[in-house]
Amino acid sequence: MLFPTITFAVFLTLVLAVHTVLLHRPRAWKLTMLLASYVFYGWWDWRFLSLIWISTLVDYGTGLAIAASTDRGRRRAFLALSLATNLGMLGFFKYADFFVVEFVNLLADLGITVSARPLGIILPVGISFYTFQTVSYSLDIHRGVLQPTRDLGDFALFVAFFPQLVAGPIVRARDFLSQLATNDRAPLDTGRSMQLILGGLFKKVVLADVLAVRLVDGVFADPGGATGLETLLAVYGYALQIYGDFSGYSDIAIGIALLLGFRFPDNFDQPYRAVTLQDFWRRWHISLSSWLRDYLYIGMGGSRRGRGRTYRNLLVTMFLGGLWHGAGWTFVLWGLLHGGGLVLGRWVRDRQGEDARTYGPVGRFLRTLATFHLVCAGWVFFRAVDLDRALEVFGALGGSWTSAPAVDGGVVALLFLGLFLQFAPRGRLAPAWSALGRAPVLVQAAVVVVAILGIDLLGPDGVAPFIYFAF
Repeated sequence: MLFPTITFAVFLTLVLAVHTVLLHRPRAWKLTMLLASYVFYGWWDWRFLSLIWISTLVDYGTGLAIAASTDRGRRRAFLALSLATNLGMLGFFKYADFFVVEFVNLLADLGITVSARPLGIILPVGISFYTFQTVSYSLDIHRGVLQPTRDLGDFALFVAFFPQLVAGPIVRARDFLSQLATNDRAPLDTGRSMQLILGGLFKKVVLADVLAVRLVDGVFADPGGATGLETLLAVYGYALQIYGDFSGYSDIAIGIALLLGFRFPDNFDQPYRAVTLQDFWRRWHISLSSWLRDYLYIGMGGSRRGRGRTYRNLLVTMFLGGLWHGAGWTFVLWGLLHGGGLVLGRWVRDRQGEDARTYGPVGRFLRTLATFHLVCAGWVFFRAVDLDRALEVFGALGGSWTSAPAVDGGVVALLFLGLFLQFAPRGRLAPAWSALGRAPVLVQAAVVVVAILGIDLLGPDGVAPFIYFAF
């Protein structure tokens, strides 16, 4: 079920209606939200609900067992069961075909021919996200920073809560369960919710989808048919497309959760204004970058054991972060590019003691420009279907720069708008949205309808799936 569809609009309207009726009946509210979340996920393919149920039951049980065990070995064994179950399912569905293909190719390079073919495994939508959520629950209990919930229904709702289920943000159990325990489901800020939902729809339908249809998809499908300038604009376009697509989903998810009484942290903070790669990862997909930091980087020792191990930990963390995004060498290279950039930045800072706050305006501009282009270079690997196509895109950048690009003025305007959003002051419109949240319901409904109709008019025909549904 996709957010920008009539089907989801009807679904959300029904959920909000039931939510309003059951505000003061917490047990009935929780059961209804759990069933709604299963309907939302099962709308895609009900068979894969079984994976969510397995993760729910295993991690609920192992969480209680870890907390109840005083023996360190038993605690580790229960944690290992949780990790093996979740990461085993993720590994099978996400990487089995990749390893089969690579193994066959390796044997072919050695002169051995085998008839094995890919298994044709379907990747369950959202498995990467809810797996990381449940894994963090078990790890936090093992570390002693979280007490397990004894209410299976509460835990099941944490795993399956529909707004962020299939593409994040990755929510920690301690944040979700503490808010669920309040039993106060009144909307926190309807004006802010409308701002997030409508803004997210605009980012997805207008910014991301229009750039994809009218610029990015054509160039990445046939780089040899594009001029150098068209290719560069397409690279910029994909950087803005994936930002609009993913941050748009996150904004919609956070806004819907807010309507249902949950406050989730922002997942994006104008990432293309970052001064360094480290700064970029403080702003891009914040819930994932903080997860990688807390459970991988710090888990391997972080920066506590000398510079050499710090650099290794950064590289390994980003390598695994790249692999988390997809089973392909393009994602591996994307992760290693970011890992190498983080290592280089840390090495420079270790030697020179530089601090972003000491940069002058010119220095900040040049560093921001360099960081943006390094990120864009990484996005080429991320977007390309394989390494050969990525190299074709880089090669096309050296094509003709004298021919006028076949890009219309509307696309150029969107590129400038997307860049403007990265540097525009935040919060300027908050008072207006807050006032709208206090307006009569009919006024709010009219604004929402007009905004949605305008977004639909500006966007392309049809609804493209969100990019991160594939991860």
